[in-house]
Amino acid sequence: MGVAPSWKILVTGVVVSLVFVIDNAAGGNVNNVSAARELAAADQLSEPAAAPASAAADPVVLPPQRDALGVINTTGTPGRTVALTFDDGPSPVYTPQVLDVLDRHGITATFCVVGTAAQAQPQVIEDIVNGGHALCDHTISHDLKLSTRDEQRVRAEIEGTLDSIHAAVPEIEVPFFRAPGGNFSAAVNTVAASYDQAPLGWSVDPKDWREPGAHRIYAAVMAGVTPGSIVLLHDGGGDQSDTVAALGEIISALHDAGYEFVIPKT
Repeated sequence: MGVAPSWKILVTGVVVSLVFVIDNAAGGNVNNVSAARELAAADQLSEPAAAPASAAADPVVLPPQRDALGVINTTGTPGRTVALTFDDGPSPVYTPQVLDVLDRHGITATFCVVGTAAQAQPQVIEDIVNGGHALCDHTISHDLKLSTRDEQRVRAEIEGTLDSIHAAVPEIEVPFFRAPGGNFSAAVNTVAASYDQAPLGWSVDPKDWREPGAHRIYAAVMAGVTPGSIVLLHDGGGDQSDTVAALGEIISALHDAGYEFVIPKT
């Protein structure tokens, strides 16, 4: 029995490699797609990988919506859903840009506003509401030690933000409360509940406030999202140009992966 010529061995190796690649692509899931997008995003955000055709049909089991403190950590909606939330605005620079991206894609999000910023930007608060988005109370001063404050101080922080919002849009509902830094406590949540506000947490945090670059924000979100995820992003509190740059690609990629954008259930 003779030895095959070297060119035949080379061709066979190439064919086997191609079959391996095609087989992996056909059997890939959303996590594999996310990883591919992360690599593509490192060079160019405008080239996300295609989502598997079966994504929307996959069975979905959601984790519990609330944690031991009653903080909402998932959308509470069955199926492939995801919620985008934006903290520390409104910003006169970045919030309008975020609203433009959301409007172009026809989706709604939740804006966790700081009271002092709302006082300074009443028109932007009005624009958020007119866009059909939900509002969340993020305290008047963004006090990271809110859970250590007495009830009077906590009430002042929450009510002050409500007053700022209602000065711009009277009687609008503010169904959510988000403690700065995620520092919730049973006592703080009880005060928020007295204003009919549900504590709103998150399950995906790309730490965009660190300004890591648009491709890193994109990659972190795509790697973290699963059905029911709540994504924490920022439209205020600093330079959020990276978040704005990544946002459209995040939305498109999740859409391609079969996700629906929702407001979390209370």
